Amino acid sequence: MSEIREKALRIFAQAKEMPGYSLSWEKHSLNVAKVAESITRVVMENGAKLRFTKVTGEGPETGRELSGEEMTDMAFSAGLLHDIGRCVEVKVGLRHPILGYNLLTNEGLVELAQVSMTHTYYGYKQIERAEFWEELDSKSLEFTQDYMKGAEISDLDLLVQLADNMGHPMGVMTISDRFSDVLIRHGIRSAGDHLRELFRIKQYFDKKAGINIYELFRDEIIRTTMMEPNGMMREKQNVTDETEESL
Repeated sequence: MSEIREKALRIFAQAKEMPGYSLSWEKHSLNVAKVAESITRVVMENGAKLRFTKVTGEGPETGRELSGEEMTDMAFSAGLLHDIGRCVEVKVGLRHPILGYNLLTNEGLVELAQVSMTHTYYGYKQIERAEFWEELDSKSLEFTQDYMKGAEISDLDLLVQLADNMGHPMGVMTISDRFSDVLIRHGIRSAGDHLRELFRIKQYFDKKAGINIYELFRDEIIRTTMMEPNGMMREKQNVTDETEESL
């Protein structure tokens, strides 16, 4: 086990004592880590290259070679801690990328700190996110926009953006089912633009892996498709046999 994986697991365990921790966060994070690690492993087995840029205090260093173990551990760790900012405080909303960035930077995990900032903003330059900016205070807004304008997006960023949109607390889902869940809970303007970008990222990794990456999680996807979002909404809306008859 590499040092980065050991540190990520330690921070993940410590998150249970943080004020914003929830079991839902824990399960989601574990599933995102599983998706990211699994895709990385099959891409490497296919002989394709992944650019997991090494980030330094002065800016990104392109071309750094990582071993196979480092690649899978980096992917797992980035997935595991992408949402760590949600645990720092209660109900942090869209400040969680910044809180996670600060925590991970202080831990010396600069690659993972970047993923904390970028995972929410796939297709940053293409997708209108005015609704996101409405939720942020002026200081957080300025920091986020300045960071994303200057960020060099690597395959690690794209990988976690994809995994985040497949890993639900209940298990691994297709992008379509996972995004339906997000729409039900939050509502997102320009949903079509979001979906097009997520499918573009999936096709990028399909090509590198040489397969449809859904095949890696076929049984779990089938199981979660039967459960979400319909099962979740039935429970939340308290749909009973009697109310179903009136629909």
